[in-house]
Amino acid sequence: MNMTTDIYSDKALDLVIFTVVDEATLRSKVWDDELISPSYAGQKGSYGLSLFAVTVPADTALYPLASGQRVLPGGYLGKSESLEQASHRIAQDRLGLSLKTKIRQLGIFDDPKRDPNDRVLSFAYWGMVNFEDIRKFLGGKERVGLELICSQLFMDKFERENGTLDKFDGVSRFGNRKMPDAKRKVGHDKTLTSQTKSGRILGLDHDDMVFYAWRQLRHAFDGRLDPFRYLGINPLGEEFRLSDLQEFTEVCRGERVQRDAFRRMMLAETSYLSSTGRTDSKRPGKPANLYELSAPPPAHEQ
Repeated sequence: MNMTTDIYSDKALDLVIFTVVDEATLRSKVWDDELISPSYAGQKGSYGLSLFAVTVPADTALYPLASGQRVLPGGYLGKSESLEQASHRIAQDRLGLSLKTKIRQLGIFDDPKRDPNDRVLSFAYWGMVNFEDIRKFLGGKERVGLELICSQLFMDKFERENGTLDKFDGVSRFGNRKMPDAKRKVGHDKTLTSQTKSGRILGLDHDDMVFYAWRQLRHAFDGRLDPFRYLGINPLGEEFRLSDLQEFTEVCRGERVQRDAFRRMMLAETSYLSSTGRTDSKRPGKPANLYELSAPPPAHEQ
């Protein structure tokens, strides 16, 4: 790993980098199944889109307490860098990835047990990249991999074990939040991996970083906000079915979206979509209309 000189060793940066990919693409383009967790090996069926976070094996020089575990890509702040500059450098150093999309600061994490030799503060950032941008860097000497956050298959399993998803304000492998219950006078009640039987997934406090970054990611799909421009990526291609956009929304939010209400919102005059006038007949069933992103508003309206 390349690092700048004059490093503040008590000021760390950790990156939650999301990506979304469909299972067929994952199977065809990731040659080493060990890079994907949980493994798809031996499973049958089609699971559609999945939301992942990018991970690497823990560098014991950076994380002495996380030996043998996977963690988020991270490093330390250089004395001549801004936090955002350091985030871009770390993405390049740890992943080989040149971040072209917007990254947002998540917050400061101050677990006193992070480093036995020093009191370290971690500044966490998050963003999303297209799968094709990260695919070429999977594996390699850094053993870059993907950790599942949410998928249709995961939501199906969660619902069988915990009841209807309507009781939850989003679910993921890194935690969930229950809807408030006025009768029991209970507000939003979150569950983190440290509170579950299966326990933590990543080393250090990185599960919490993924959870809170995912909670921020969900806001990209609130109401009529254009998630593509907010996140700076478009994993669906230039034209797509509304069902594809709904699935993208569902796996990122970790909840089911009512189909008819979703269609009405997406087809409203204020929507960020427009019809291409073409249809897609490649899948079983009747042909589906295709949509694209509307032209962005003039600069003075943005």
